[in-house]
Amino acid sequence: MSDLDPAPIERLLQEAAQRRGVPVDAYRDLVQAVADVAGVDFATALRVMAVFEKLPAAERNALFEQLAVIQQQAAHFGVPVGKYVRIMLGGDGNGEPPIRH
Repeated sequence: MSDLDPAPIERLLQEAAQRRGVPVDAYRDLVQAVADVAGVDFATALRVMAVFEKLPAAERNALFEQLAVIQQQAAHFGVPVGKYVRIMLGGDGNGEPPIRH
């Protein structure tokens, strides 16, 4: 995802800043902060944020509800959310395949 050319990156930044009603530089700083926290490159953070912001409200709400359930289940099993999701989606990272029902 990090292979975006500068022109599309700038376009996404301008569109997102306009949607939020903030200066482009302020939105760029937000994206960089999110990228730093998430441990991903700037272009990846920008694309994920752009897609998320364009989701209809009902879909965003459903996503948040699902995330809450995942957090609760991870806590129940005493594992970090990221590890819980990796286990659910494709094994635990130790060569263990996921359990299929």
